[in-house]
Amino acid sequence: MDSSFVTASILVLAGFFLLVVWFFRKMARGEIGMGSHVALLILLAAMLLVPFAMNFSAHLISSMEHRSGHSEEASSQGDY
Repeated sequence: MDSSFVTASILVLAGFFLLVVWFFRKMARGEIGMGSHVALLILLAAMLLVPFAMNFSAHLISSMEHRSGHSEEASSQGDY
């Protein structure tokens, strides 16, 4: 995986998280009027999507570190 892809993915996921926080702040202030059923549905979606996004970004970072560590190990062992 390219590091620019990982960086872009993490920025998109962080933007999604900030969008969810912004939306719930607006809703708590009463600037957005909606029914309780819609608010609960949006809360459920956020509860499911935010942890998924965090897990996905952690997986991307882990795979990037694993691949860079693996290539350094292979280069340090030398020829047999």
